[in-house]
Amino acid sequence: MKWYELEDKDRIKECYSKFKIQEFWDWWSDKQPKVMEVRIKNYLLVKETGKLLKLPYSPSGVYVNNAKDLTRVIAYVRDKATIWFGIHPRKKNWNKWGSKGFGGTDYHVESWGFIFIDIDRMRKDGVASGDELKSCDILANRILERLEMEKWNKGHIKICSGHGVQLLIKLDFPIKIPDATFDDESKTYITNDDFEKMRRIMSQGIGKDILKFSRKFKEELEVSIDKSVSNLSRVGALPVTKNFKYNTFRWRGIVELKDGVNDGLSDYVLSKEEDIELYKSKQVFVVKSLGKERIKPGRLAYNPIVKFMLGNDLPEGMRNNYLWFQLKCLLRDSKSDMNSLEFKRIHKRLEKRQGTLTLNLPDKRFQFDENIVNSFCIQNLISPIYQFLPHRSKKLNMKLEKLNWALIDIIDDKEKLGQDTDIMKDMENFKGKLIVGDYENVNRMMRFTKGCLKKYGEKKTKYYFEFLFERYFGYR
Repeated sequence: MKWYELEDKDRIKECYSKFKIQEFWDWWSDKQPKVMEVRIKNYLLVKETGKLLKLPYSPSGVYVNNAKDLTRVIAYVRDKATIWFGIHPRKKNWNKWGSKGFGGTDYHVESWGFIFIDIDRMRKDGVASGDELKSCDILANRILERLEMEKWNKGHIKICSGHGVQLLIKLDFPIKIPDATFDDESKTYITNDDFEKMRRIMSQGIGKDILKFSRKFKEELEVSIDKSVSNLSRVGALPVTKNFKYNTFRWRGIVELKDGVNDGLSDYVLSKEEDIELYKSKQVFVVKSLGKERIKPGRLAYNPIVKFMLGNDLPEGMRNNYLWFQLKCLLRDSKSDMNSLEFKRIHKRLEKRQGTLTLNLPDKRFQFDENIVNSFCIQNLISPIYQFLPHRSKKLNMKLEKLNWALIDIIDDKEKLGQDTDIMKDMENFKGKLIVGDYENVNRMMRFTKGCLKKYGEKKTKYYFEFLFERYFGYR
């Protein structure tokens, strides 16, 4: 039987219970440090929950950064009220009280990670019937079938919201939302062109595409898509919770979860800027000079990224966006002829080794960044392709041979690393503790290494020790 044909008790047992909160969290966060807003409309309940569970909270909800805390919030609140989750990860921003904290506004959204689609029946009088849920599911499947034509249905989640269906289509790489500043005098947020541009791409770009596609099924299925789904701070139905409505409640749960990578979807979404009339003739971004990285005719095969992709079987996840996307930035800014025999031969060899590699060039807002290429290497424990940009103008008077891995066991562990940071942020935070010309730097580095060992484990830390520390801190 289909999930919508089951009675509520059977649906919970045979469908919703297959997916655990940890699995949902891992899918949503990509197992990366991210903050989720759990939206609760009752502020007294928000405050009570935040204080009792010792979690950050704001007038709109509480904030969690792991599956354990999310489970605690769900367990405490779900019998008291309907709760939702922020579709996109949150970040701290300044508020009218002069402090920095989380919030439920667009200005507190850290990154755009998903295309969100909320499908609901048009006639809302009482609890949704099985047939009404079926109609919502049919439209959801038609959207997924359309996305399948571009291979963009590999990473998605389908959630029954209680009386409808919600889809989250995962972008293959999250798009950072520019910061908006808070003006103390007017007590309002001041946005900029980049921030407003992201809002417009969501609502007037991909948002319009989805609405246009769904309209042709509106009369047939008697369902529609909520127009506000493209709001940055939008919230969705939180699985394993109750939707209190019509003097009763309905459990909400995951119907389907696919954890693949939708290669090229982020690139496509950002290209929708060209469809927005406001920005068609306005050039905001200036391309930086490439210098030695410029690709010259006849030299494409010698480019470090090309050599790397031709010489290695690479993990599929992030490969296209962290490597191929950056190479396309170089090709664009080098004014390379992508119709040349040289390019066609290299492209064919690359696709034979790595799979489909789209040819659409990135928007000029994106510029080549060695750090993004290195980020792929670091996450997959591969030796970085590029040398890290120097962080200091002077040598730190340390020699690599003085950093002895065997000394880690006897060094103290005073160096504590943050819980919500990655290795690059940890290194950035630590570099200020190194003093030029001070031989105590060796011991400081060993304490930092021991902190990494505790946080990341031996395999990753040995990789960081071998490939990152000397290159990043620039010691000799």
